Amino acid sequence: MSKKTWATRALALTCSAAMLVPLAACGGGTNDAGKITLSYLSWDNEQTSKPYIDEFEKENPDIKIDFSYSPPTSEYLSTLQTRLVGNQAPDVFIITSENRDDLIDNGYAKDLTDEPFMKNISQANKDFLARDGKVYGMSIISWASGVSYNKDLLKQVGYDEPPANWDDFLTLCKKLKAAGIEPLLEPNADEPSRFIDAFQGSILTKKNIDPTTLINENPQKPGTDELDAVKAYARLYDEGGVTRDTVGIGGDDMRTQFTTGQVAMIVDGAWAFSTYEQSGMNWGFAPMPKLGDDYEQWVQGSASPGWAIYSKLDGDKLKAAEKFLTFMSSKWALDAHNKAGDAVTVTDYQGTVMDQYKQVFEQNIQTGKYYLHTNYYSKPDVLKSELKAQNQQLVQGQITPAQYAKNLDEKMSSAQ
Repeated sequence: MSKKTWATRALALTCSAAMLVPLAACGGGTNDAGKITLSYLSWDNEQTSKPYIDEFEKENPDIKIDFSYSPPTSEYLSTLQTRLVGNQAPDVFIITSENRDDLIDNGYAKDLTDEPFMKNISQANKDFLARDGKVYGMSIISWASGVSYNKDLLKQVGYDEPPANWDDFLTLCKKLKAAGIEPLLEPNADEPSRFIDAFQGSILTKKNIDPTTLINENPQKPGTDELDAVKAYARLYDEGGVTRDTVGIGGDDMRTQFTTGQVAMIVDGAWAFSTYEQSGMNWGFAPMPKLGDDYEQWVQGSASPGWAIYSKLDGDKLKAAEKFLTFMSSKWALDAHNKAGDAVTVTDYQGTVMDQYKQVFEQNIQTGKYYLHTNYYSKPDVLKSELKAQNQQLVQGQITPAQYAKNLDEKMSSAQ
């Protein structure tokens, strides 16, 4: 997107600046005279951000953080965009898949590749916010989804955990169904299937294809690229392992049915673990099944959004911004994230995770064996919406995998 396009869109978004919520509690006061003021726009609210800001200011008494908040995702992106084109750019801000390309294209994000604080950032996190070998954001966390399962229900059909192979997983679904137990639910009303992304990551690895090169394809064909993964996924419904009438299930309903023992397995992630624990159920968490013995076991997941520094900073402001990112990758900050349940992926950091999460954390998150289709194509917001629409039609049996791929490619071609 050109700077002119950014400016044009910003005129229509000026009202979004009202969503910018300054928080006097973070910084500010009578003792700030002579301090360097560093503006920071985040989509994490005051409750989440304040402990980090307080500790940073304590360790750096010559710097004051001027913190402001705008909620994710679309409102934050609009607010940031308006500030950037209105010459009110924050010194530090959030960079993620939805705004990464625009920030890089328009020269708003500083190249952080050789900064000392990037030394121990994992390669997968660097790749997430990179272009042509240069990294424009610091991401320290990753997330992954998998199969949450009710141990007691699986034991009723002779299983301790979900099988690692897709064929065997489908067999488990059929056995559960035959025993009168709802086998599996996905939040199809909310998002595209997580299985497809997991399969696609392993397929690309087997083909020795670097997913970061996909965005350079012309034309981009995200549907065709993942056709084999879609074909494998469609078997879940085509073979009767799961009924097609589950297409309207959303995430909240899915978790309610899981925690009340109405379904044996759901596709979910660590963000829901506290809900399982509070229910008192006997649960486990497994990686997504792999397509076969000659494939690796991948999961759907991604590096998390990171921090970017405004490219026009210099002097004391730039030094302050660099100190802030150094602090946000320090042991104090990483410990705080780990305590909050975040999966920290900084290479020299040893965190702790729940026992149920250890396999996915060690096997997939720490090794970067996770994949999110929308990370590797332009217009990720459009792509995600269309992936969900095509997935719902596929689950209902209204289209074939080939039609899914064709429809997706045509939609994305028109969006370019």
